Formats: sequence, structure tokens, C-alpha cells
Amino acid sequence: MTVRLCVRRALGLTFFCTLCFAAEAPEPRLLDFNIVAVNGQGQPVNDLGSSDFEVTDAGKRRNIVLFRHDGGELRQPEALAPNEYSNRRGNPTRVTVVLFDLMNERFSTRGVTANQIVHDLQGIETSGNLYLYFLTLEGRLFAVHGFSQPEQSSPGQEPWTKQIKPLMDAALRAVLRTRPVDIDVAVRVQLTLNALDSLAAQLAMFPGRKNVVWVTDGIPIELGPARSDTGDFVDFTPQLRQLSEAFDRSGAAIYPVQQIMLGSPDAMGGGSGIGSHMTLDELAGLTGGRPTGSKDVGAAVRQAMNDARGSYQIGYYPPAGNWDGKFHKLKITSKRKNVRLQARTGYYAWPEEAGARAERAVDAAINSPFDDGEIGIRGALIRDADNPQKGHLTLHIDAHDVGFAQDGDRYLGQLRLDLITAEASGKIVNSKIVPLDVHYTAAERDKALQAGIGIAQDVTLATEVTTLRFIAFDRNSNSLGSLTIPLRASAAAGASAASH
Repeated sequence: MTVRLCVRRALGLTFFCTLCFAAEAPEPRLLDFNIVAVNGQGQPVNDLGSSDFEVTDAGKRRNIVLFRHDGGELRQPEALAPNEYSNRRGNPTRVTVVLFDLMNERFSTRGVTANQIVHDLQGIETSGNLYLYFLTLEGRLFAVHGFSQPEQSSPGQEPWTKQIKPLMDAALRAVLRTRPVDIDVAVRVQLTLNALDSLAAQLAMFPGRKNVVWVTDGIPIELGPARSDTGDFVDFTPQLRQLSEAFDRSGAAIYPVQQIMLGSPDAMGGGSGIGSHMTLDELAGLTGGRPTGSKDVGAAVRQAMNDARGSYQIGYYPPAGNWDGKFHKLKITSKRKNVRLQARTGYYAWPEEAGARAERAVDAAINSPFDDGEIGIRGALIRDADNPQKGHLTLHIDAHDVGFAQDGDRYLGQLRLDLITAEASGKIVNSKIVPLDVHYTAAERDKALQAGIGIAQDVTLATEVTTLRFIAFDRNSNSLGSLTIPLRASAAAGASAASH
């Protein structure tokens, strides 16, 4: 199904369509979350239906209107036509990241933990979707084996984890030094949360479920006057809420592994270590990961990778009065016996203006150096042979990545689209976000799943424009996709085509 957008002017672009859309209006707000279901042996259960789940919000049962299952099957990306681009080329799915937290790891346990990571990761054979990062003493992310490295080993080539010992040794030599004395607990916590937020943003470029195994002594959930730099009581709960929302938008979960012994005087939690343990369990619960239960890094990595093999996404509409700015507890159960669910334990019901989530998502996509791949997009720009500043843009959105909420015999999709241009000078121009709401019958939805959601736009671009970025945000599932098309290559292609 191909959509042509309504006539509107922005960026010197003209959009055409057969459908007209009103401005963003307050509508029922869908709450969605990911669930992992495992049996008694800890193996994924991949044959559950929506009727097998029950959701209780603040003690009241809710009707599930969104249900999707990722059973671990890998959809092969479609072959691209000449001059066509995709945000899914070479991107692995179900990524797992091990984050070794040097910043919050005690000096006495740092070496032991490093050796354990080396020992445990050496034995992992399927390491193509596994990455290793440090959180350095200065609070920055350092890639030991990062996202820019080849994701898959060539046939006959050993996985990168077989070389983890020299990789780890070289990385530790590069980053390890005495902890700066001017970084106190409060600043260290904020730097940690900022680094985790940055990691969540980078994970958004990968489709599917993402898991972060955070190897750390932990950070406190609060500080008393004697521990803060201002002498005041400090509560980090609001920052944890914001971080959990960032992980939720990226489809990522936290699996903490706490190395410190409870009761250690060097614990970040202010002497007892209880605060740091609470923080880790809180983040695991808010993101749908597993709480810290042991010091076994390898077990946590294997569990995270196993959980990523199959997950469910369900959603429901909370009553409008539920968005009261308070924390709401969730209880998600399965009607099937011997099935254990792993899901978010609650959510912060913060009210927000219509369109605010879409604006935040678009801003994140604009500022990201990567294309976000949660929603698969492919597209091409064909330049006019007589006027290179004009062209025809065709795009296809993978409907498998769009959350369709069931409303009777119809399926509602709520996409928010944007088109961005960038110039060589660094100037970025943003168009107005366009709502695209679809009400499909079951047959129309099935057709969209097969052929994708097509979008066609005639564009007029200034000569200074070097790249075009299309952004799609799914209001139902909070998923984000973006595709960058280099215009110089397109212009060259158009000139070449015109010469034949």
C-alpha cells in the first residue's frame, strides 16, 4: 500500500498524498512493553497467544489490544534495487552488550572481574551479536569490541571472543589509571546515568530485543547530606525514571551483575551497599531485565542471549485518569502452567502534551550519527534528468515492525513521519511531523505485512543539501526508524541514468 502525503510546504519540499491528516490531537495513549516467557528449564516459550496473558494495572485487569511475537526468526533483508538504501543492511538483531563498569567497580575487585569476563566470554561460540564496552573512570564509553566492528565472523574464522584476552589487556592499558579525586559520588552517579543513556541511544539502531549485562558495584538510589556534594538529601529516582524510559524506547533491558559484597564499606550505597543493590534491581525491573542475583558474568550473558531469542510485545490503553504522574505497579501473568514471565514491574504515568513523544523521538533520530533500525526502512531518490534539484522519493516501511492495535475488526497503526535535510556546513533543517494513521482490515494489514507500507514524495532540494534523512516513529510501540540517503550519490546516479 502506497501513501502520498498531503500538500504542505517545508524545507523547500512539496508533499503529495491521497489522504489528509489533522494536526496531532489528544488520543488514548497506548502503553506497551516487552515480555520474555520461559519454561521450567529457562528455555524460551514461543507459542503463547494474547489470550495466554493477563495484565493488571494498579489492581485492575486491562484488555490487551496490541500483541506481537518475535520468535527468534531472522527475516532476511530484501534485495535492494540500484541506488536504493536500507537501514537494515548488515545490522544484527537481538544484540547483547557486556558493560564492564570500571568507574563504579572497586579497585580490589576490578582485576578479578576482568579475568572472569575473559574466562566466561572465551567460551561463547556465537559471538556475532555480542559486544563489549568499558565505562571508564572518566564516565565515557570505550569500545573493546564495539558496534563498528564486523558483526559476524567469516566462514572458518574464529569468533572475536577467542581473542578477548589480548583485546581486554590492550583496552585496560589504554583506559586504566587512578580514579580522578574530583569526581564525588553524586557526580559519578550522574556520569554513569549519562553513559547508560548514550548506550541506549546507540542500541536503537539495532532491530529486535537488546540486552545490557551491566557488570558493576552499582550506584546509590539516594544520598544523604553527608554523602552529597551540596550537603542536601539527593534522590536519583527521577533520573532512573528517565533512564528506564530511554531503554524502553530503544527496546533494551538491563541485566545487572553486582560484584561487590553487601556490607562492604566501599559500596556506593553509602556504607551498606543496600542503596546500590536497590538501584540495580529497580532498573532491571523497570526495563524488563533480570535482577542481580549472583556474581556470575557468564551466566548473565548466556541468560541475556537466550532471552533475546524470543520475546512478546503486548499493549493496552490505560484510562485517561491513569496518567497522574505517579508510579503504577504492573502484574503480568500467564494462564499457562509452568511458564515464567519476565517483564517490567511498573511504569511512571507522567502526563504529556499531544505529540511530545514523537518530537522527542524525532529529535533523538536527528542528533544520532546512526540510522535507527527498530523500524525497517528502505528507499531511493530518483533525480530529475533535467533538474537535479527535483526528484521522486520512494520509501517502504516494514509493517512487521509497526504495532497495530486491534479495535474491533480494525487494526490501528499510528505512525509519525518526518523528513530532514542536512548541508555540508552542518546545517540541519527539519520539516513538520506528519501524522499517518491507518485503520486496516485484517486483509489490509496482512497485505501491508507482505508488501510494506509505501510512501511516495516529490521533492525539491536546495543545491547545498547533501543528505536526506527520513524518520518514522510508531506511536503505538514507541519504535523508531530512520534512513539516510546521500544526495550527491543520487545526483550522480541521476546524471548517469540521463546519459544512457
